[in-house]
Amino acid sequence: MTPLMRQYWDIKALHQDKVLMFRMGDFFEMFFDDAVKAAPILGIALTQRNKKSADETPMCGMPHHSIAGPINKLLKQGLKVAICDQIEDPKLAKGLVKRAVTRVLTPGMVYDPETLDQTLANYIACVEDGALACVDTSTGEAFYFENLQSTDLERLFEVLPIVELVLATGAVRPSYFDGLVSLGSDLAELRAPKAARRLWSYMQSLSGEELLKTMKPFEERRLEARLDLSSIVLRHLEIFGTYRGEGEGSLFHAIDRTKTSAGARLLRQWMSFPLTTPAEIEKRWNDLENWTVSLAKLKLVREQLANMGDIERRLSKISQSTCNGRDLQALAASVRAGLQALASAGRVVSAQVRDLELISDEIEKTIVAEPPLAVRQGHLIQKGLWPELDELIELSTNSQASLQKMENEEKEKTGISSLKIRYNSVFGYYIEITNTHKDKVPSHYLRKQTLANAERYCTDELIELEKKVLSADSKRNDLEYEIFERLRQKCLSHGHVLLQLAGQASELDVLTSLAWLAVERKYNRPEFSKNGELILEGSRHAVVEQTVKTPFVPNDIRLSPGGCLLLTGPNMAGKSTIMRQVALSVILAQMGSFVPASRAVLPIFDHIFTRIGASDHLSEGLSTFMVEMTETAEMLRKATSKSLLILDEIGRGTSTFDGMSLAQAILEHLLSDLKATALFATHYHELTTLAETYSQLQNAHMSVAEKNGEIRFMHTLTAGPALKSYGIQVAKLAGLPSTVTARAQSLLKKLEKEKLSATSQLSLLDFTDKMDIPSGLKGLEKRDEAKVLRVEHEELLESLKGFAIAQATPLEALNSIAQWQKTLSQTQGPTASPTLE
Repeated sequence: MTPLMRQYWDIKALHQDKVLMFRMGDFFEMFFDDAVKAAPILGIALTQRNKKSADETPMCGMPHHSIAGPINKLLKQGLKVAICDQIEDPKLAKGLVKRAVTRVLTPGMVYDPETLDQTLANYIACVEDGALACVDTSTGEAFYFENLQSTDLERLFEVLPIVELVLATGAVRPSYFDGLVSLGSDLAELRAPKAARRLWSYMQSLSGEELLKTMKPFEERRLEARLDLSSIVLRHLEIFGTYRGEGEGSLFHAIDRTKTSAGARLLRQWMSFPLTTPAEIEKRWNDLENWTVSLAKLKLVREQLANMGDIERRLSKISQSTCNGRDLQALAASVRAGLQALASAGRVVSAQVRDLELISDEIEKTIVAEPPLAVRQGHLIQKGLWPELDELIELSTNSQASLQKMENEEKEKTGISSLKIRYNSVFGYYIEITNTHKDKVPSHYLRKQTLANAERYCTDELIELEKKVLSADSKRNDLEYEIFERLRQKCLSHGHVLLQLAGQASELDVLTSLAWLAVERKYNRPEFSKNGELILEGSRHAVVEQTVKTPFVPNDIRLSPGGCLLLTGPNMAGKSTIMRQVALSVILAQMGSFVPASRAVLPIFDHIFTRIGASDHLSEGLSTFMVEMTETAEMLRKATSKSLLILDEIGRGTSTFDGMSLAQAILEHLLSDLKATALFATHYHELTTLAETYSQLQNAHMSVAEKNGEIRFMHTLTAGPALKSYGIQVAKLAGLPSTVTARAQSLLKKLEKEKLSATSQLSLLDFTDKMDIPSGLKGLEKRDEAKVLRVEHEELLESLKGFAIAQATPLEALNSIAQWQKTLSQTQGPTASPTLE
């Protein structure tokens, strides 16, 4: 084993659970199993160290200046990484260069914050004794929750972007977390729960004190004052991503007008945990209202915030050895922009925050305009600040001029015009005088070398200049790095104040962005409902209105306390849009935003539950219907009278009577037991008769215009149940072959004649004397044929009312009359009559 590999194994033995990145010259190399594991993840070639020997060592590597991206890829795969760097200058090393692990990285201990999603937090967490502590090492954010139930913990892990979990030795991994689990042993001396203290000690063991200088104190947060939004709700309502996993098309993408990365992260936090305390919500509404009437100031502040970088993550970068002059310059510019924005906004800041401008001034005066990426190779610090450094810069950059100056001075002193000062690698600097002028050589010249036709001398002054010139570069580099390091440490010593500035600027960014959104999209301030009633006038869908090419059709929605809106009608008419826009308006209002409506009166909700869409979880052995029922059961178990429930097509995943029975039983439970505010969309038109029993149930449908068998969705919410489902017409719009839709139309007519609809609507119940109808449909059993006929007559009457006589050609009129006669002729039973009542 070579000395180098012996050194490698000595270090690797202490970090067996990590991928060891071993610095060799300009590269970081990985060997053996580390290389085999890392190469496919990084997409780099796996090679061998000793290709010609029998003992081939697998290895791979990358340049030392570009390891941020590869490290981030390894961390995303849940791996730990140990960086083993050279801790002495190879030029000064005697024998093998000394190496040591300088940093240990995990998914929660970020190497380069710039490789992360700038709008998303990156939490490392610890769970212990019913408490959850979280820290984002890239921003300094630190908080904890106490007295959590297992369901609370599960919900938090679903919502928070936690990438690593620290547990006490012997603790059991939670079933709801499948990321990297690490063990933490010591407990820091903090006034915080065990979870926070263990997490703090774990981070300190990996990164030392430098990182902790950029951390905020742990803040206690409470779930009781937050609107409960599960990961299911966030997914169903497409809050942060669409069903396809794309950011575009989500609510976050639609409303995000922030100018800073930190502001975007705070906006995401507000959306994840909306408020339930009226006073806090009102405070945000008041701030937004003030901004919407001060547009000139609003525009100025947003322009200033646009010049502000990410102080939180820049500070995290400054705490690391990879920090360079450009990081300090970016911090200085961000501080200046943040202070300007806060001043323009009229925000009061502490004296400590105001003093940050002095640090910005110092950085700008100290660092050169275009600093190099390397901080140990000089050319980093401006001239004119330190005389000693100026002299070294002068020597290192103008050594030839200094020698020429000395040569001219010696010529003048000695009167020897041919005197020369030269340099070679063996003798260094020397004065050369030909033998012709030997008698003019001053007595203080010291002979250094004799040549055939000349003598070479040195002087004390030349020896001193030689020492300065030869060591100037090295001394300059060291002194510049020392100055830079002092400046870096000064920034870190003000870390808490910098984070305070960042927090104030982030909040200002979110508030001004929401105000700009309100002005841009004509959002209005909501009101609190005093009696639990929900009113949305001119309500719009925050996302859809920005994506449709035609003007969005606003609608009015009004629900009594504990009321339920039962939506019927065809697919694609807009039922789901109506339900979602109500839920989104509630989330926007309770996070402190204005809402897309001309008027909004809303109660404070404690939970939002959704049952939208259907998908198989095959890997878990769950069918579409099982997923539907599981989510519905969870909803009914947790919902309260202060909850908002969104249910779309409950019961459609099973047989007709099973589904209808379940839908009615669930709806009755909502109306009679839970008494929660709900929006319930269904294709089971029979459920509309429940409005006769439950006064808080309102029937409504999305209007559809029909002409000559063609339909057009009006997207207007209309009171009363839908009269038809238009399933075959929707199928035509979807592009089904005409032969298929024609056959479906023929089958439908045949089934209608037999009073047995293939879609299980209305006429199914005409056979109550022949079939065993589930008891859950008891309120619908007595529906007689006369009522069915009246519904058909009403449809015919609507068609007559809507017929445009003035625009119709004679042929169109005759065809329409023939169709009406055909409809009447198909009506059977003792009450059939060509006369419309």
